[in-house]
Amino acid sequence: MTMVMALASSSQNDDACMKWLSDKQSGSVVYVSFGSFAILDAEPIEEIAWGLKDFGCYFLWVVRASEQTKLPKDFVESSEKGFVVTWGPQLQVLEHEAVECFVTHYGWNSTLEALSLGVPMVAVPQWTDQSTNA
Repeated sequence: MTMVMALASSSQNDDACMKWLSDKQSGSVVYVSFGSFAILDAEPIEEIAWGLKDFGCYFLWVVRASEQTKLPKDFVESSEKGFVVTWGPQLQVLEHEAVECFVTHYGWNSTLEALSLGVPMVAVPQWTDQSTNA
């Protein structure tokens, strides 16, 4: 099982994310992150979680510590292809050849980073300019 729920420092998160990605084939990972401020209800988080698991792809999902209680019960234990962290080096992740697409809230920074690197995106806008960006 390759799930991680919290790491001690951002440099450890960086190293862990990049090491996990380096073990994956080109174009085999879905990267999921909803930014630093968006707060999703438990139901959408559960739907995303089971969708990722049922899809059967590898996924790297940034779930802030404050949001982790919204993950479905036993999700961490039952997923064999996922890696969940509390923070990740987004630009480095998006640059990595293993990342096939980015599920994002379409915040301005995330949108610009993904567009500049040519990473396809799936829109899950939450508020303010995100719907317009999407």
